[in-house]
Amino acid sequence: MADRPFLQSRKWLEQQWRADWTGSHPDVREFERLFIKRLVKIGVPMFTHECVRSNERQADLLALGHSKAGPGQSAHNFGCAIDLVHSTKAWGLSEKQWALIGHIGKELATQRGFEVVWGGDWNFYDPAHWELANWRELKEQYPWPK
Repeated sequence: MADRPFLQSRKWLEQQWRADWTGSHPDVREFERLFIKRLVKIGVPMFTHECVRSNERQADLLALGHSKAGPGQSAHNFGCAIDLVHSTKAWGLSEKQWALIGHIGKELATQRGFEVVWGGDWNFYDPAHWELANWRELKEQYPWPK
């Protein structure tokens, strides 16, 4: 899972700018920044595949069976979630590797006071997914004050 040479590559740097962060909640952005930083320390290259998601994209993912949420029903629609994937293996980590990522993310959240939910704990197993626990209340404030 560790790939220190990849962390030195231009491709890894480009991946860090892939996700659309426009309208994302500041807490999810800060959680992501600190999570990536912690993973880099142990040599694991990860990036946010998706943060803010349009209703159209949400509908497509629902139709494909990649989501249980319809348009307007996902934390992604309100910039309150991230899908964090491995830089070279994408979603192709083993369950044990995902469990390690989940442990690190939950430990970080506890240490820094982030209230997040990990999709690896769900029946609909989605180990790349992290969302703010209170996104349903926060969505009433969307888009966030700058």
